[in-house]
Amino acid sequence: MENTERPGEYAPAGEESGVNATFTLDEIASAFEVDPERVHRAMTGEFGSAEIRVDSKQAQHLAEVLLGDLPQDRQLAALMTLGAYTPRPDHDIGLGEKDPSEESDKLAKDKSELDQRG
Repeated sequence: MENTERPGEYAPAGEESGVNATFTLDEIASAFEVDPERVHRAMTGEFGSAEIRVDSKQAQHLAEVLLGDLPQDRQLAALMTLGAYTPRPDHDIGLGEKDPSEESDKLAKDKSELDQRG
């Protein structure tokens, strides 16, 4: 398998799981702990039908619609319970990806690196 990650990056075990998964209305209702009728209305309103299987991206959208009043960690936990691909919210600006002057001092290897950050 060809490595598609950028040099120095990796995908932690399980992080890419659920990318190609699809889900039914009942699976979403159970994982999100929401009444199936509410999921039916949301799917019909957002996608035109509740008789479809939704992919991970659509499940993320439904989490925002159905669980938008909950903290982000609870929304992500519901997506994980469902088995949907759940992107890391810090992926683009995670540890080691910021401008060095904005990174935490805890990431510095030694004092000379801290001095370079200014």
